[in-house]
Amino acid sequence: MQPLAHAQYEAHPSGIERLTEGFTAAADDALAWYDGPIYLVYLVNVYDIVPQDAKPIVIGPSDAERALARGIGVPGASSPGSLEPFTIPHLLIASRMLYTAGRTILDDRHDPQPGFHQALGFYKALVYTQVTTQFAKNLVHRERPDKSDSKSFFSGHTSTTFAMSSYLQRELDDAIFEWDALRRAPVLRNILRAGSAAALYGWAGYVGYSRMRDQRHYLTDVIVGAAIGSLIGHFVYGQVNQAGTTAFPGLGIAPGEDGPLLSLRMQF
Repeated sequence: MQPLAHAQYEAHPSGIERLTEGFTAAADDALAWYDGPIYLVYLVNVYDIVPQDAKPIVIGPSDAERALARGIGVPGASSPGSLEPFTIPHLLIASRMLYTAGRTILDDRHDPQPGFHQALGFYKALVYTQVTTQFAKNLVHRERPDKSDSKSFFSGHTSTTFAMSSYLQRELDDAIFEWDALRRAPVLRNILRAGSAAALYGWAGYVGYSRMRDQRHYLTDVIVGAAIGSLIGHFVYGQVNQAGTTAFPGLGIAPGEDGPLLSLRMQF
């Protein structure tokens, strides 16, 4: 009996092996070949490829935006919403990865792939948002309200925070909806779903307001950043989870042989 027991113990994958297999499977499922160039651009992280005076698109603020900026702007202010935009997302990703790794090592029955899958998908949404923001800031000349530079359009803090909020809101919404304990309590389930959305988008909205209060952006910078971040967060979540988007049920992104495909579904 002892040799058999020893053989069974040796055949069982170790925590490190399951971590490696789970991470590899999650990366293979969540990432695609066309993500490679996007990640390289993200790592370079250059906002000054095009000189300020050579940017091909010039967008000036309207009189109403200038008046609003003067009304709510505080010279020299530094609000909590102006914290480096990747600080909170990076902490969330690191916490999730560490939790997944620790639980996998301590619990032989735990599958690490779902945790790694969502962490990689979340990071992918942030990367795509950051690269889109870099692209816009290199093309569009718009002076900030505090006159510090011409990278006002659009707000990277706002786009990043809304991408984070939209991705996490989709994930939490699905988790709450599928929670067995709430199947017979639809009112409580809807309250939790609404509460999670209010908390996430409330913080994102505050970040946008902070960027105007700190005289770093105009209103349209924040509105465009919020829209782009929300769209990317929703689309990336739908892609990595093979799910439709709740905000736009007929619109989605799916991987194709030559890259990501945008689909529009219509019913008659």
